[in-house]
Amino acid sequence: MTAALVHETVLPEPRARTLARAFRYYWLQEFDAAACVALPQLEQILRQLLRPQVPVISVARGQSPGGVDLMGTLLQSMPKAGYPADWSRALELLLVDPDRGMNLRNDILHGLTGTPPRHYVALILQAALYLLSHAHGQRTPPGTTP
Repeated sequence: MTAALVHETVLPEPRARTLARAFRYYWLQEFDAAACVALPQLEQILRQLLRPQVPVISVARGQSPGGVDLMGTLLQSMPKAGYPADWSRALELLLVDPDRGMNLRNDILHGLTGTPPRHYVALILQAALYLLSHAHGQRTPPGTTP
């Protein structure tokens, strides 16, 4: 499975092994482990996908220490980078919207919920595969040629 996930820029082999481990946890019905392993990889994939089109890292200047954009900002940047706005919003609802969405990324990684149900973890893994499909050229953002 690792070989199918690997992408030189977006998901190098060590991180692809980690994401493959999340799938293994899922198949073993260890849903908390699967989600906790998959979510940081999903964020990494998104950050690396967006990096060529939009700034995702701010450099330290004066009193500002700089930093990296977090998941919510990254998801909101997807349309500016040419990715479908409907998927940007769907991922936002799934991962980071506490008011109208499921907020899975924040609830799970900040320990605000118990073990997520199987179908929630399946959605997280599907989101990672969707983003990887762009990296592997199976989908292209609007306005680009395959």
